[in-house]
Amino acid sequence: MKNIGLLVALVSLFIHTFAPLLPAQTPIRGQASSGRQLFYSSALSTNGLSCAHCHADFDEGKQNDGRIRAAHSLYNGAGRDTWWGGAPEQPDSFPNMAAAALICIEDYMRSPQKLTAQQLLDLQKYLEHITKRPVSSPQAIAPAADKTGLYPGFEGGNKFKGRDYFYAACHSCHPNGNKGIAPAVPRDREPAFYAKKIREGNGLGAVLSGLDPNAYDRRSGLFMPFFGADRLDNEKISDIIAYINSLPSP
Repeated sequence: MKNIGLLVALVSLFIHTFAPLLPAQTPIRGQASSGRQLFYSSALSTNGLSCAHCHADFDEGKQNDGRIRAAHSLYNGAGRDTWWGGAPEQPDSFPNMAAAALICIEDYMRSPQKLTAQQLLDLQKYLEHITKRPVSSPQAIAPAADKTGLYPGFEGGNKFKGRDYFYAACHSCHPNGNKGIAPAVPRDREPAFYAKKIREGNGLGAVLSGLDPNAYDRRSGLFMPFFGADRLDNEKISDIIAYINSLPSP
């Protein structure tokens, strides 16, 4: 008992004498500059996609870089209470940006590595950095898959206008309609084929539109995002289709 008492006394003496001299554990902090690099980096993915392929990091209403992205800008988005969740019955189920980012990393960028805690903090810090006027409401989306699944009415587009829209919305993944990040675009399919691809993407557009709850399957390996009605209207899609049909075979 005396030995135990002596040991306790020695431990207590050590704690009171030396503990104040030990370095405190420094919590990890996010770095906006590192977060910006991650935002633009394709190294996070296995298919060449980056966050910037689908999301802008500026106010698209005031700036125009010539791109039409499938997803909305993340500018001013750091203060949102919830982030879109993907399940139709729980459209805003993600509690923060980190949880939503993991879905993009896994499902669209096809990376099994996900993100480290430091990377998540860095991305969050970058979003905070580009948030000048915080928007707390969830980001609304406008999936517009044809409820019949037939996609009529996309004939007769203007191929000259379609060229501009193609380079704004499609070229980054399908360069000149050829293979790039994504496969080459076939030139000779019916308009409904292209309209379905644009409106449904990897199937998630069909799920969110209420067309087919089983259209999205992570195991398929598909990663094309869908374009909602607020990103591309039907007339622009018709023009894009006309341009695609005018291209020579790859």
